[in-house]
Formats: sequence, structure tokens, C-alpha cells
Amino acid sequence: MPEAKKIKRVLRVGRSLDSSLSSFVERPVPTEREVASFERVVKREARDQEIDSNLSEIYSDKNGDRVNVQRLRAKKRLPFIIRLLSRLLVLGFLALMAYLAYSYWFSGTNDISSLDFKVNAPDQITAGEEFSYEISYHNPTKLSLSRVHLEMQYPDNFIFMSASSNPTSGNYGWDLPDLSPGASANLTITGKLIAAPDSANVVFGRLSYLPGSFTSEFKKEASASTMISGLGFNVDLNYSATAFLNQDNEMSLIFSNVQNNYLGDFNISFTLPSDANADVGTTADTASSTPPLAASSTPFTIVKSGGASWQVSGLNQATGRQEVPLTYIIKQKSANSEIKVRLEKKLDDGQTYTFWEKSFTPELVTSDLNLALSLNGSKNDSAVSFGQTLHYSLAYANRGANSYKDVVIMAALSGDFLNWNSLEDSNKGAVQNQTIIWTKNEIPALAEIKPGAEGTIDFSIGLLPFRSGDLGKKMTVVAYGQYGMNNKPVKGQENMSNTITSQINSNLNLSEEIRYFNSDNLPVGSGPLPPQVGAKTSFRVYWTVKNDLHELSDVRVVLPLPSYVNWEGNNTTNVGSLYFDDATHQVIWEIGRLPLSVYRTDAEFSISITPSDSDRNKILVISPGSTVSAMDAETKNTITKKISSKTTKLEDDDIASLNNSGIVQ
Repeated sequence: MPEAKKIKRVLRVGRSLDSSLSSFVERPVPTEREVASFERVVKREARDQEIDSNLSEIYSDKNGDRVNVQRLRAKKRLPFIIRLLSRLLVLGFLALMAYLAYSYWFSGTNDISSLDFKVNAPDQITAGEEFSYEISYHNPTKLSLSRVHLEMQYPDNFIFMSASSNPTSGNYGWDLPDLSPGASANLTITGKLIAAPDSANVVFGRLSYLPGSFTSEFKKEASASTMISGLGFNVDLNYSATAFLNQDNEMSLIFSNVQNNYLGDFNISFTLPSDANADVGTTADTASSTPPLAASSTPFTIVKSGGASWQVSGLNQATGRQEVPLTYIIKQKSANSEIKVRLEKKLDDGQTYTFWEKSFTPELVTSDLNLALSLNGSKNDSAVSFGQTLHYSLAYANRGANSYKDVVIMAALSGDFLNWNSLEDSNKGAVQNQTIIWTKNEIPALAEIKPGAEGTIDFSIGLLPFRSGDLGKKMTVVAYGQYGMNNKPVKGQENMSNTITSQINSNLNLSEEIRYFNSDNLPVGSGPLPPQVGAKTSFRVYWTVKNDLHELSDVRVVLPLPSYVNWEGNNTTNVGSLYFDDATHQVIWEIGRLPLSVYRTDAEFSISITPSDSDRNKILVISPGSTVSAMDAETKNTITKKISSKTTKLEDDDIASLNNSGIVQ
């Protein structure tokens, strides 16, 4: 087919000088496809321009010139762990720098009031014992401290003895050296405290100083407290609650259990009613109830030092128990009949320190026939225990000028736990309504008590044991004496003796069982039974402590083992600590506090014997009897109970006793 002839057309558009609306309308309108194609072209050109711009930035050096890609060197990226460690090191360094900056600018070392000042004192000491206050101070600031001054305020009963640096103001003020930054210093003050037991003695210290170039004074204060644990010995005053006018009334001061007498010589002083025309005296200038234990010991002496004061000398551990008999007389009644007995330490400078004081106000009566009641040798109120036997003595004496005829003497006792079936009275007085009555029919001396005549009526009565149904009963026993005339009782107060009120202790009980077989008939011991010479036999000891009514403290059980009984250990307890003391050969159970919520507590351990030939055909004592002791929180009295001894017969073991005579074979 012949090739078609191409026809070239030329469209000529004439230029019009006129741009009228008609010429614009005649132009062709683009289609939608043409518009979309145009937009794609525009977007592609914009993207190409952006890529060129980014590549230009990437392949340009610091000066903006193009980089030769053929000469580029690729650097290997560091591992992740190395990059992490490097960042941590940087962060740690920055934190350290921040901490150092904070410590330098904001730490307490720049606090001018941060001086560390302390006063140290022992927690407790014995009265009169030498001790020291330790004063320490430290300068943690970067400033030097100048014009450092210390002032001490001692307890009222403190006696200054010495100091590591001489004071500049009395015995209480010190001008101390300057204290450089970071420096420390201390001061020791030595002295004594003479005060009553259980008293808290507080010492105060004040340290003043000028930091750096400051002109204002800064102060620091500190304090410490020391308790007086005791006097080093026990003191008791035995007196009657009743005193007779114009007659000598007796009392006694008792010193006992002397351990460490740091006080040395001291004085007994009295304060008597000023408007009662009273006086006090002792039966002798020297009074001693127990001689010194060693011939070289200083004798115990009481010497009048003037007025109503006596000096006591020679009280030490070797002198033993000492009782000082005293008498006082009150000639007339007054609004205040209080009597105070004090123990004082007087120094050479005249200063006096009181370390013990007891006061009482006797009931004054005008009778010439005196009655004085005592319980177990004491006229004071005292605590008693369930099951205990109470021994009373009722003393009578005619201190007047006239005779008393047909006298009736009565002892009145009241208490829910008195066992009247246990009453023992050698004079066989009649009992009526918890009152024992004696007349001349029982005691012929009561037919006429002449002036100066005196006598004593002794009787005893037991207390019932406590039972579970006894809660709510009155736990006290009250007793007093009274007399009448012409075989008739007399009502009133002036014919009465002193009254003794006895509070009953908590019913603390200890039981001890020594067994070869336990309560389930299982063997808990070993070895031959009965024991044999040269062979070891072991036993199991069971302790049970029971208590109710009052809370107890310092509860302790002790068993002193005979020398031939050995401790085998294997001990258990649910309360406290059970151990064996080699030095004393004792088994000790330290229970401590026993509240009412703990009704019962138990312990057990093992012991053994290996009889020698000299023990053959003998029944050996394996327990001389354990002792339990405790302090009653209500009566403030120490309860002590001891149980009976136990032998190789094993009195508590029913199974072992079937074929055990207890006699060593």
C-alpha cells in the first residue's frame, strides 16, 4: 500500500491587539485527565528537587563543597554495651560533680550552729559512789570557733571533786580553747551523788561560742540523767502506829545487807513536832546487835553529835546486820505530830545531803497501860502469804503510878483467810467473833498490873490456802489489841494498841517432779533403777510455776544440786532462760516478768548420779528442794517459797516406785 502522504497543516493565529472577553472564551478548556496529569508532573518535580537538596546536604563537606564519594571512609559503629557504659560514666561524673558542688555550698559543714555538743553520764550508780561526767564537743564547720565557754548546772545532790581542766568560774564554768574547723575536744568532771534511791539526777550543760568573724554568740545545750540504784545497804524503820503521851515510845532503825557503803560515816537526824515538847534518844551511845565478822573490822558505833542527831560509824560489809534502838517522848498533843527520821551526810564545809527519809504520824493516846502489837517481830504493816503462819505478840506495860485491876486484854483479828482451827494460844484465851479474850482466869497476872509491871501474850494463827473460788474476797488481815477494866471490855481509842494491816501476796506456787518415767509411762531416764555403784542413772526434772491475783517481776527458780548430782542439760522452757551455773553448782531458771495473763509456765531438764562405793545401801538426796522467788507488784514484797527435798526413791514417779526402793545397790 502506497505510503499515505503526510499533509502538514499550519494553523496561523493572528495576533489581536484586542484581549476581549470573546477571544478568552474561544480558548479550549483542559479536560480532567489533563489536569490530573499536570498535577502529577508538578509533584514529581517537587520531589526531585527535595531529593537533590538532601543529597547535596549529605555529600557536602563543612565548607559546602561537594564530596568525592569514591574517597569516603565508613566508620564502624561502637557496640551497644560500650556506648551504654560510656554514657553511664558521663552521667556518674556529672552526678559526682553535682554532689561535690552541693556538699560545698549547701552541706551542714557551713551551718554555724551545727556544733556537736554532748554530756554523757552513767545510767545508774550507788549513793556516794565516785563517777564522772564526760563532756565532748566537735566543730564540723569550716569556721574557727572562738570564745568557747562551758557552764554546768549540777544536780542539787552533786559533790564536785575534780576536773580534767581547772574551772575558771567556781566549780561550774570553763573558758575553753578555740576550736579549729573539724576539731574535737572533751572535758571530764568527777564527783559524787548523795541522794535517795530511785531518784533521777539531771545535769545540764551549756556551751557558748563565736564562729569565724561573727559577733553574735551561739549556744548549744545538752543534758543527761543518772539514777541512784541504792544506798549500798538496806534501811528499815520499825515503829508503832500508836504513841503514848508522856511516855517513852520505842522504835528501831535497822541496817542490813551491807554491800558497798560509799557514804562512810553519816548522821541520823530527827524532825519532831515543835509545839509538842518532844524529844528523842537512844538507849546507849553505842548500839550494836551483831558483832563485826573480823577482829580487824572497824566497830559499829552510834555517837550523839548534838541535838536530835547521832553519827553512825563503821557500817560495812563485815559488821553484818545492825539495829539501833531509839525512843521518843511526846508530852502534849498538837495539830501536827509528824515525826521524820533522816539519814544525812555532812561535809566539812557544813553542807548536808539527805539520802534517806521516813516519816510517820503516830496516833497519840493518854493511857498509862500501854499495849504494843507485833507480827513476826515487827510492829509495821507487812505482807503475808497464803498458808503462812502468823506469829503475834501483844505486850502490855503499866507506865503510870496507879495499879490496874481485873484487866481484860483482847486481840481482834479480821480477815477472810484466817484459819481459826489452826490457832495456837498457850494461855487458852476465849474466842468470840474473831477476837481472843484473856482475863485473870487465863493469865493470873491480869488480876493486878502494878506500876512498872509488864508482860507479853504470844499466839499464832495460820492463813488458808488460795482456791479458785476465793476471787473477790478481802486479801488483807487486820489485827490490833485492846484492854478493859473490871473484867469488862472498854470501847474507845485510847485503850488500843497499834494496828497492823497485812496485805496477802499473790499465790505463787512451784511444783517439782523428778521422774524416770513421764506421766505417759514412757522412759525419760536411763541407767539402772535402783541406782547401782559405779553406774550412771539419769532422771528428768519437771518444774511448774503457777500464779494469779497479782503481777510478778524478777521471778526466779533455783535448785542447788548436791555435789554428787551432775547436770545433763537437755533443758527446755517456754518462758525465760534455764541454765546451769558451774561456779555455784546450781540450776537457775530466770523467768523475769510474769503477768496475770500467764497463769502457768513450765521447764524441764536432766540430771544424773553415779554412786560411789560409800553410797551403797543409802537413799540419796537428789534435790534438796527448789526455791522460787518473785517481787509482788501489788504488795511490793518479795515472795519466797521452798519445796521439800526429793530422793532416789522418786516420790513423784508412780511407775518407778513399783520396783524401786531408792536404795543404792
